[in-house]
Amino acid sequence: MSLCALVLAAGAFARTPITVEDAVKTGLDKNPQVAAGRAGVASALANYQSLAILPPVTLGATHVQGTSTAPTINGANNDTFLDFGETLDLSGQRRYQAAGAGSTYRATVYLFDETLLVLEQEIRDAYWALAAAQAQTKIADVSLKEAQRVYELTVQQERAGAAPRGDVVRSSIDVANAKQTLIAAQGAERTSLLAFNALLAKAPDTPETLADDLASDSARAPAAQVPTIQDLNQEAKQNRPLLKAAAEQTSVARYAFKQTEASRLPDFTVDYQRSLKNPIDTFLFGLSFPLLDFGSVDKSIKAAKETQKQAEAQQVQTEQQVAQQVSQAHSDLEIAIEAAASYKKEILDPSVTLLSMAQLGYQQGATGILPVIDAESTIRDARVGYINALVAVYKAQDEVLAAVGRPALAPPAKKP
Repeated sequence: MSLCALVLAAGAFARTPITVEDAVKTGLDKNPQVAAGRAGVASALANYQSLAILPPVTLGATHVQGTSTAPTINGANNDTFLDFGETLDLSGQRRYQAAGAGSTYRATVYLFDETLLVLEQEIRDAYWALAAAQAQTKIADVSLKEAQRVYELTVQQERAGAAPRGDVVRSSIDVANAKQTLIAAQGAERTSLLAFNALLAKAPDTPETLADDLASDSARAPAAQVPTIQDLNQEAKQNRPLLKAAAEQTSVARYAFKQTEASRLPDFTVDYQRSLKNPIDTFLFGLSFPLLDFGSVDKSIKAAKETQKQAEAQQVQTEQQVAQQVSQAHSDLEIAIEAAASYKKEILDPSVTLLSMAQLGYQQGATGILPVIDAESTIRDARVGYINALVAVYKAQDEVLAAVGRPALAPPAKKP
Protein backbone atom coordinates (compact mmCIF):
# COMPACT_ATOMS: atom_id res chain seq x y z
CA MET A 1 0.00 0.00 0.00
CA SER A 2 1.33 3.44 -0.91
CA LEU A 3 2.14 6.13 1.65
CA CYS A 4 -0.78 8.24 0.39
CA ALA A 5 -3.18 5.34 0.86
CA LEU A 6 -1.86 4.74 4.35
CA VAL A 7 -2.42 8.38 5.28
CA LEU A 8 -5.95 8.30 3.89
CA ALA A 9 -6.70 5.07 5.73
CA ALA A 10 -5.34 6.52 8.99
CA GLY A 11 -7.45 9.63 8.52
CA ALA A 12 -10.56 7.56 7.87
CA PHE A 13 -9.89 5.52 11.00
CA ALA A 14 -9.40 8.66 13.08
CA ARG A 15 -12.74 10.00 11.88
CA THR A 16 -14.65 6.85 12.83
CA PRO A 17 -17.45 7.99 15.15
CA ILE A 18 -17.16 6.72 18.72
CA THR A 19 -20.25 5.66 20.63
CA VAL A 20 -20.72 6.02 24.35
CA GLU A 21 -20.25 2.26 24.77
CA ASP A 22 -16.98 2.43 22.81
CA ALA A 23 -15.83 5.21 25.12
CA VAL A 24 -16.65 3.17 28.23
CA LYS A 25 -14.84 0.12 26.85
CA THR A 26 -11.74 2.16 26.01
CA GLY A 27 -11.73 3.92 29.37
CA LEU A 28 -12.09 0.72 31.40
CA ASP A 29 -9.29 -0.83 29.36
CA LYS A 30 -6.80 2.06 29.35
CA ASN A 31 -7.46 4.27 32.39
CA PRO A 32 -4.65 4.02 35.02
CA GLN A 33 -7.24 3.77 37.80
CA VAL A 34 -8.18 0.32 36.50
CA ALA A 35 -4.58 -0.90 36.44
CA ALA A 36 -4.02 0.42 39.96
CA GLY A 37 -7.22 -1.25 41.17
CA ARG A 38 -6.25 -4.60 39.67
CA ALA A 39 -2.84 -4.39 41.35
CA GLY A 40 -4.51 -3.68 44.68
CA VAL A 41 -6.79 -6.70 44.28
CA ALA A 42 -3.84 -8.94 43.36
CA SER A 43 -1.90 -7.71 46.40
CA ALA A 44 -4.82 -8.36 48.77
CA LEU A 45 -5.30 -11.84 47.28
CA ALA A 46 -1.64 -12.75 47.72
CA ASN A 47 -1.73 -11.54 51.31
CA TYR A 48 -4.83 -13.63 52.02
CA GLN A 49 -3.30 -16.73 50.42
CA SER A 50 -0.11 -16.33 52.45
CA LEU A 51 -2.12 -16.50 55.67
CA ALA A 52 -4.64 -19.13 54.59
CA ILE A 53 -2.06 -21.86 54.02
CA LEU A 54 0.19 -23.58 56.57
CA PRO A 55 3.24 -21.55 57.57
CA PRO A 56 6.66 -22.91 56.54
CA VAL A 57 8.43 -25.36 58.83
CA THR A 58 11.64 -23.75 60.01
CA LEU A 59 14.96 -25.58 59.95
CA GLY A 60 17.94 -24.45 61.98
CA ALA A 61 21.52 -25.77 62.04
CA THR A 62 23.64 -24.94 65.09
CA HIS A 63 27.26 -25.73 65.96
CA VAL A 64 28.32 -25.42 69.60
CA GLN A 65 32.00 -25.26 70.69
CA GLY A 66 33.20 -24.36 74.17
CA THR A 67 33.90 -25.51 77.70
CA SER A 68 30.25 -25.58 78.69
CA THR A 69 28.06 -28.54 77.82
CA ALA A 70 24.77 -26.77 78.52
CA PRO A 71 23.86 -25.78 74.92
CA THR A 72 24.66 -29.22 73.48
CA ILE A 73 22.47 -32.27 73.06
CA ASN A 74 25.12 -34.98 73.47
CA GLY A 75 26.41 -33.61 76.77
CA ALA A 76 29.87 -32.87 75.31
CA ASN A 77 31.56 -29.50 74.94
CA ASN A 78 30.96 -29.45 71.17
CA ASP A 79 28.05 -30.50 69.02
CA THR A 80 26.28 -29.79 65.73
CA PHE A 81 22.55 -30.32 65.65
CA LEU A 82 19.51 -29.67 63.48
CA ASP A 83 16.40 -27.98 64.84
CA PHE A 84 12.86 -28.28 63.44
CA GLY A 85 10.19 -26.14 65.10
CA GLU A 86 6.58 -25.07 64.62
CA THR A 87 3.87 -23.33 66.62
CA LEU A 88 0.38 -24.85 66.49
CA ASP A 89 -2.42 -22.28 66.35
CA LEU A 90 -4.48 -23.53 69.28
CA SER A 91 -5.60 -20.01 70.21
CA GLY A 92 -6.97 -19.29 66.73
CA GLN A 93 -5.05 -16.04 66.26
CA ARG A 94 -3.62 -17.02 62.88
CA ARG A 95 -6.94 -18.49 61.80
CA TYR A 96 -8.77 -15.25 62.59
CA GLN A 97 -6.00 -13.26 60.93
CA ALA A 98 -6.43 -15.31 57.75
CA ALA A 99 -10.21 -14.89 57.87
CA GLY A 100 -9.75 -11.14 58.25
CA ALA A 101 -7.37 -11.11 55.29
CA GLY A 102 -10.02 -12.95 53.24
CA SER A 103 -12.59 -10.30 54.11
CA THR A 104 -10.04 -7.60 53.29
CA TYR A 105 -9.50 -9.21 49.89
CA ARG A 106 -13.22 -9.36 49.16
CA ALA A 107 -13.65 -5.75 50.30
CA THR A 108 -10.82 -4.76 47.93
CA VAL A 109 -12.55 -6.57 45.07
CA TYR A 110 -15.84 -4.78 45.78
CA LEU A 111 -14.11 -1.41 46.07
CA PHE A 112 -12.46 -2.12 42.71
CA ASP A 113 -15.91 -2.86 41.27
CA GLU A 114 -17.12 0.44 42.76
CA THR A 115 -14.17 2.21 41.13
CA LEU A 116 -15.18 0.74 37.76
CA LEU A 117 -18.77 1.82 38.39
CA VAL A 118 -17.79 5.41 39.19
CA LEU A 119 -15.33 5.54 36.30
CA GLU A 120 -17.98 4.32 33.87
CA GLN A 121 -20.40 7.00 35.01
CA GLU A 122 -17.68 9.66 34.66
CA ILE A 123 -16.90 8.48 31.12
CA ARG A 124 -20.56 8.46 30.11
CA ASP A 125 -21.14 11.92 31.59
CA ALA A 126 -17.99 13.24 29.90
CA TYR A 127 -19.19 11.78 26.58
CA TRP A 128 -22.53 13.56 26.82
CA ALA A 129 -20.87 16.76 28.04
CA LEU A 130 -18.62 16.70 24.97
CA ALA A 131 -21.60 15.91 22.72
CA ALA A 132 -23.46 18.88 24.19
CA ALA A 133 -20.42 21.15 23.78
CA GLN A 134 -19.96 20.11 20.15
CA ALA A 135 -23.66 20.67 19.46
CA GLN A 136 -23.57 24.12 21.08
CA THR A 137 -20.55 25.03 18.94
CA LYS A 138 -22.51 24.04 15.83
CA ILE A 139 -25.50 26.06 16.99
CA ALA A 140 -23.31 29.07 17.70
CA ASP A 141 -21.76 28.79 14.24
CA VAL A 142 -25.20 28.59 12.61
CA SER A 143 -26.40 31.54 14.68
CA LEU A 144 -23.38 33.60 13.60
CA LYS A 145 -24.03 32.84 9.94
CA GLU A 146 -27.70 33.76 10.39
CA ALA A 147 -26.78 37.02 12.13
CA GLN A 148 -24.36 37.86 9.31
CA ARG A 149 -27.04 37.13 6.73
CA VAL A 150 -29.47 39.47 8.49
CA TYR A 151 -26.75 42.11 8.77
CA GLU A 152 -26.10 41.94 5.03
CA LEU A 153 -29.85 42.23 4.39
CA THR A 154 -30.02 45.26 6.68
CA VAL A 155 -27.15 46.93 4.83
CA GLN A 156 -28.90 46.33 1.51
CA GLN A 157 -32.15 47.78 2.81
CA GLU A 158 -30.32 50.82 4.20
CA ARG A 159 -28.73 51.46 0.82
CA ALA A 160 -32.14 51.17 -0.78
CA GLY A 161 -33.54 53.63 1.76
CA ALA A 162 -35.87 51.04 3.33
CA ALA A 163 -34.09 50.75 6.69
CA PRO A 164 -32.61 53.32 9.07
CA ARG A 165 -28.93 53.49 10.00
CA GLY A 166 -29.83 52.36 13.53
CA ASP A 167 -30.93 48.95 12.23
CA VAL A 168 -27.51 48.43 10.66
CA VAL A 169 -25.73 49.33 13.91
CA ARG A 170 -28.07 47.12 15.94
CA SER A 171 -27.55 44.22 13.55
CA SER A 172 -23.76 44.62 13.67
CA ILE A 173 -23.91 44.39 17.47
CA ASP A 174 -25.89 41.16 17.12
CA VAL A 175 -23.16 39.77 14.83
CA ALA A 176 -20.49 40.68 17.39
CA ASN A 177 -22.47 38.97 20.16
CA ALA A 178 -22.85 35.85 18.00
CA LYS A 179 -19.07 35.80 17.47
CA GLN A 180 -18.47 36.00 21.21
CA THR A 181 -20.95 33.16 21.76
CA LEU A 182 -19.12 31.03 19.21
CA ILE A 183 -15.75 31.72 20.84
CA ALA A 184 -17.14 30.77 24.26
CA ALA A 185 -18.70 27.60 22.82
CA GLN A 186 -15.41 26.60 21.20
CA GLY A 187 -13.60 27.10 24.52
CA ALA A 188 -16.18 24.98 26.34
CA GLU A 189 -15.85 22.26 23.70
CA ARG A 190 -12.08 22.17 24.13
CA THR A 191 -12.44 21.90 27.91
CA SER A 192 -14.90 19.02 27.51
CA LEU A 193 -12.56 17.32 25.03
CA LEU A 194 -9.63 17.51 27.46
CA ALA A 195 -11.71 15.99 30.27
CA PHE A 196 -13.04 13.24 27.99
CA ASN A 197 -9.59 12.27 26.67
CA ALA A 198 -8.15 12.23 30.19
CA LEU A 199 -10.70 9.59 31.24
CA LEU A 200 -9.89 7.52 28.16
CA ALA A 201 -6.12 7.87 28.81
CA LYS A 202 -5.60 9.57 25.44
CA ALA A 203 -3.48 12.55 24.49
CA PRO A 204 -5.31 15.73 25.59
CA ASP A 205 -5.71 17.20 22.09
CA THR A 206 -6.85 13.98 20.39
CA PRO A 207 -9.86 14.97 18.23
CA GLU A 208 -13.03 12.97 18.81
CA THR A 209 -15.93 12.40 16.43
CA LEU A 210 -18.93 11.29 18.44
CA ALA A 211 -21.64 9.04 17.03
CA ASP A 212 -24.34 11.16 18.73
CA ASP A 213 -25.02 14.56 17.16
CA LEU A 214 -27.32 16.44 19.54
CA ALA A 215 -27.52 19.40 17.15
CA SER A 216 -29.18 17.41 14.39
CA ASP A 217 -32.90 17.68 13.71
CA SER A 218 -33.28 13.97 14.43
CA ALA A 219 -31.97 14.30 18.01
CA ARG A 220 -34.66 13.09 20.40
CA ALA A 221 -34.83 12.35 24.08
CA PRO A 222 -34.19 8.64 24.77
CA ALA A 223 -37.27 6.61 25.51
CA ALA A 224 -36.94 5.71 29.16
CA GLN A 225 -39.28 4.36 31.79
CA VAL A 226 -38.66 5.28 35.40
CA PRO A 227 -38.60 2.22 37.69
CA THR A 228 -40.19 2.51 41.10
CA ILE A 229 -38.01 3.64 43.98
CA GLN A 230 -38.67 0.31 45.72
CA ASP A 231 -37.33 -1.66 42.74
CA LEU A 232 -34.25 0.54 42.53
CA ASN A 233 -33.50 0.18 46.24
CA GLN A 234 -33.88 -3.58 46.03
CA GLU A 235 -31.55 -3.74 43.05
CA ALA A 236 -28.99 -1.54 44.82
CA LYS A 237 -28.99 -3.86 47.86
CA GLN A 238 -28.26 -6.81 45.60
CA ASN A 239 -25.73 -5.26 43.23
CA ARG A 240 -24.06 -2.15 44.66
CA PRO A 241 -20.39 -2.98 45.33
CA LEU A 242 -20.06 -0.22 47.93
CA LEU A 243 -22.60 -1.94 50.18
CA LYS A 244 -20.82 -5.28 49.84
CA ALA A 245 -17.46 -3.65 50.59
CA ALA A 246 -18.86 -2.03 53.74
CA ALA A 247 -20.16 -5.41 54.93
CA GLU A 248 -16.76 -7.04 54.34
CA GLN A 249 -14.97 -4.21 56.16
CA THR A 250 -17.23 -4.88 59.14
CA SER A 251 -16.18 -8.53 58.95
CA VAL A 252 -12.53 -7.46 58.92
CA ALA A 253 -13.06 -5.53 62.15
CA ARG A 254 -14.97 -8.46 63.69
CA TYR A 255 -12.17 -10.93 62.92
CA ALA A 256 -9.59 -8.47 64.24
CA PHE A 257 -11.52 -8.35 67.52
CA LYS A 258 -11.63 -12.16 67.71
CA GLN A 259 -7.92 -12.36 66.93
CA THR A 260 -7.11 -9.90 69.71
CA GLU A 261 -9.31 -11.79 72.16
CA ALA A 262 -7.57 -15.05 71.22
CA SER A 263 -4.23 -13.60 72.33
CA ARG A 264 -5.26 -14.56 75.88
CA LEU A 265 -5.32 -18.24 74.92
CA PRO A 266 -2.19 -20.42 74.78
CA ASP A 267 -0.37 -21.52 71.64
CA PHE A 268 1.35 -24.91 71.52
CA THR A 269 4.98 -25.07 70.37
CA VAL A 270 6.69 -28.25 69.09
CA ASP A 271 10.45 -28.37 68.58
CA TYR A 272 12.59 -31.33 67.44
CA GLN A 273 16.39 -31.36 67.72
CA ARG A 274 18.82 -34.05 66.44
CA SER A 275 22.56 -34.20 67.04
CA LEU A 276 24.77 -34.89 64.01
CA LYS A 277 27.65 -36.24 66.14
CA ASN A 278 25.64 -38.76 68.19
CA PRO A 279 22.24 -40.35 67.41
CA ILE A 280 20.48 -38.30 70.04
CA ASP A 281 16.96 -36.83 69.55
CA THR A 282 15.24 -34.23 71.66
CA PHE A 283 11.60 -33.10 71.65
CA LEU A 284 10.59 -29.81 73.24
CA PHE A 285 6.95 -28.96 73.92
CA GLY A 286 5.75 -25.61 75.18
CA LEU A 287 2.72 -23.44 75.90
CA SER A 288 2.88 -19.65 75.68
CA PHE A 289 0.25 -17.18 76.82
CA PRO A 290 0.16 -13.90 78.75
CA LEU A 291 0.31 -14.83 82.41
CA LEU A 292 0.24 -11.36 83.95
CA ASP A 293 -1.54 -8.65 81.98
CA PHE A 294 -0.81 -5.14 83.17
CA GLY A 295 -3.45 -3.73 80.84
CA SER A 296 -1.83 -4.16 77.43
CA VAL A 297 -3.96 -7.09 76.25
CA ASP A 298 -7.12 -5.67 77.85
CA LYS A 299 -6.66 -2.31 76.13
CA SER A 300 -5.91 -3.98 72.79
CA ILE A 301 -9.17 -5.95 73.04
CA LYS A 302 -11.08 -2.80 73.93
CA ALA A 303 -9.55 -0.94 70.97
CA ALA A 304 -10.50 -3.79 68.61
CA LYS A 305 -14.04 -3.83 70.00
CA GLU A 306 -14.46 -0.09 69.41
CA THR A 307 -13.03 -0.45 65.92
CA GLN A 308 -15.69 -3.09 65.23
CA LYS A 309 -18.40 -0.71 66.45
CA GLN A 310 -16.98 2.00 64.20
CA ALA A 311 -17.06 -0.31 61.17
CA GLU A 312 -20.67 -1.29 61.92
CA ALA A 313 -21.69 2.36 62.18
CA GLN A 314 -19.89 3.16 58.92
CA GLN A 315 -21.74 0.28 57.25
CA VAL A 316 -25.07 1.79 58.33
CA GLN A 317 -23.89 5.19 57.08
CA THR A 318 -22.95 3.66 53.71
CA GLU A 319 -26.41 2.06 53.43
CA GLN A 320 -28.02 5.44 54.07
CA GLN A 321 -25.71 7.08 51.54
CA VAL A 322 -26.61 4.57 48.83
CA ALA A 323 -30.33 4.93 49.61
CA GLN A 324 -29.96 8.70 49.23
CA GLN A 325 -28.12 8.29 45.91
CA VAL A 326 -30.84 5.98 44.60
CA SER A 327 -33.58 8.39 45.64
CA GLN A 328 -31.75 11.35 44.08
CA ALA A 329 -31.12 9.45 40.84
CA HIS A 330 -34.78 8.42 40.67
CA SER A 331 -35.90 12.03 41.16
CA ASP A 332 -33.41 13.39 38.61
CA LEU A 333 -34.53 10.90 35.98
CA GLU A 334 -38.21 11.70 36.52
CA ILE A 335 -37.60 15.44 36.24
CA ALA A 336 -35.31 15.11 33.21
CA ILE A 337 -37.78 12.97 31.28
CA GLU A 338 -40.65 15.29 32.12
CA ALA A 339 -38.66 18.37 31.08
CA ALA A 340 -37.47 16.89 27.79
CA ALA A 341 -40.81 15.32 26.83
CA SER A 342 -42.46 18.48 25.52
CA TYR A 343 -39.48 20.82 25.07
CA LYS A 344 -39.23 20.46 21.31
CA LYS A 345 -42.95 20.77 20.66
CA GLU A 346 -43.66 23.62 23.07
CA ILE A 347 -40.44 25.67 22.88
CA LEU A 348 -38.07 24.77 20.04
CA ASP A 349 -40.56 24.42 17.17
CA PRO A 350 -42.47 27.64 18.06
CA SER A 351 -39.11 29.47 18.25
CA VAL A 352 -38.30 28.38 14.68
CA THR A 353 -41.73 29.63 13.54
CA LEU A 354 -41.21 32.93 15.36
CA LEU A 355 -37.90 33.52 13.60
CA SER A 356 -39.39 32.81 10.18
CA MET A 357 -42.24 35.24 10.84
CA ALA A 358 -39.87 37.97 12.06
CA GLN A 359 -37.55 37.57 9.07
CA LEU A 360 -40.45 37.63 6.63
CA GLY A 361 -41.94 40.74 8.26
CA TYR A 362 -38.60 42.53 8.11
CA GLN A 363 -38.01 41.60 4.47
CA GLN A 364 -41.47 42.96 3.60
CA GLY A 365 -40.90 46.14 5.58
CA ALA A 366 -43.72 45.42 8.03
CA THR A 367 -41.41 45.31 11.10
CA GLY A 368 -38.01 46.63 12.18
CA ILE A 369 -34.83 44.71 12.95
CA LEU A 370 -35.49 44.31 16.67
CA PRO A 371 -38.11 41.54 16.31
CA VAL A 372 -35.67 39.62 14.12
CA ILE A 373 -32.82 39.96 16.61
CA ASP A 374 -35.14 39.01 19.47
CA ALA A 375 -36.34 35.96 17.54
CA GLU A 376 -32.73 34.91 16.82
CA SER A 377 -31.88 35.17 20.52
CA THR A 378 -34.98 33.15 21.38
CA ILE A 379 -34.15 30.32 19.03
CA ARG A 380 -30.52 30.22 20.19
CA ASP A 381 -31.68 29.83 23.78
CA ALA A 382 -34.27 27.25 22.72
CA ARG A 383 -31.72 25.13 20.86
CA VAL A 384 -29.24 25.23 23.73
CA GLY A 385 -32.01 24.48 26.21
CA TYR A 386 -33.16 21.51 24.16
CA ILE A 387 -29.63 20.10 24.07
CA ASN A 388 -29.32 20.53 27.82
CA ALA A 389 -32.66 18.76 28.27
CA LEU A 390 -31.44 15.80 26.19
CA VAL A 391 -28.14 15.59 28.06
CA ALA A 392 -29.98 15.77 31.39
CA VAL A 393 -31.91 12.62 30.48
CA TYR A 394 -28.77 10.75 29.43
CA LYS A 395 -26.89 11.77 32.57
CA ALA A 396 -29.86 10.89 34.78
CA GLN A 397 -29.89 7.42 33.23
CA ASP A 398 -26.16 7.10 33.98
CA GLU A 399 -26.82 8.26 37.54
CA VAL A 400 -29.46 5.56 38.06
CA LEU A 401 -27.13 2.94 36.55
CA ALA A 402 -24.36 3.86 38.98
CA ALA A 403 -26.66 4.18 42.00
CA VAL A 404 -27.99 0.63 41.69
CA GLY A 405 -24.61 -0.87 40.77
CA ARG A 406 -25.10 -2.07 37.22
CA PRO A 407 -21.98 -1.28 35.17
CA ALA A 408 -22.60 -2.29 31.58
CA LEU A 409 -19.07 -3.27 30.57
CA ALA A 410 -17.14 -3.76 33.81
CA PRO A 411 -15.50 -7.20 34.16
CA PRO A 412 -17.03 -9.45 36.82
CA ALA A 413 -15.26 -9.43 40.15
CA LYS A 414 -13.63 -12.65 41.33
CA LYS A 415 -14.30 -13.71 44.90
CA PRO A 416 -12.31 -16.31 46.86
